[in-house]
Amino acid sequence: MFINNAMLSKYLWLSLLPGIVYFLYSLDFIKEINTHLADGTLNVVDIIYFGLNENSAGQKIFTTNELKRYTNLENGLYLSILGKVFDVTKGQKHYGPGGNYHAFTGRDASLAFITGEFDDNGLTDDVSSLSVRQVKALNDWVQFYNTNYIYKGKLYGRYYNQNGSPTAESHKVQEKVLLAEKENSLEEKQKRMFPPCNVEWNPDTGTIFWCTKRSGGLDRDWVGVPRMFFETANMQSSRCACVKLDSKEYEENKAMLREYIGCAKLATKCIVEIK
Repeated sequence: MFINNAMLSKYLWLSLLPGIVYFLYSLDFIKEINTHLADGTLNVVDIIYFGLNENSAGQKIFTTNELKRYTNLENGLYLSILGKVFDVTKGQKHYGPGGNYHAFTGRDASLAFITGEFDDNGLTDDVSSLSVRQVKALNDWVQFYNTNYIYKGKLYGRYYNQNGSPTAESHKVQEKVLLAEKENSLEEKQKRMFPPCNVEWNPDTGTIFWCTKRSGGLDRDWVGVPRMFFETANMQSSRCACVKLDSKEYEENKAMLREYIGCAKLATKCIVEIK
């Protein structure tokens, strides 16, 4: 029986079809196509690109629409923070339907981790309004999820591009994190030089400041005297610091220190009276 080349090619493709379908199904192509058909955003090119972009470490580049699927126990509970996707299904008590943090699932709502606002404006990945310290606090949340939940990959969008590389926005966030860490390091250095005083407020007499060898939670072999310490050059706000008057640190930072009015120069305890 003679079979021409056209028929042979046809049978060959038909024999390969089940394998192709299985391959697409294994990469969630079928589910992804159904999702996009339902919301009217079908883009087969993107689906194929992201499906093939899953690397050997099991990390995946998620599309926004794909991440929306993971808001229930059947598919799993996923959330994104600063573009990193985590499986939080084991925390279903908090992240499942009806849980206090269910609004975080299926999206990147990084801003709400800091503001606590769960409306349309709050549930966004735009954190450009946050201060340096707030961005550092948000990055601490990322570390929390890295430690306690399963990292699944990255979200294509504001913080990562199609191949998973950081965007300019991601670099801006990391610059703020580094700046916050430098500020924290400076604060720790200042606290070691001038440990915080013990503080007690009395409604009848006023605020009591006093120093010990362990005030501020920093053990040392000296007590010190209470002084107003202005940590910034504008001299608008201060904290109480225990100062060793015969130290090099005191001599170098005199301009940022002030005595409390009505307090003896060498007293280790000072009462700032209510006026």
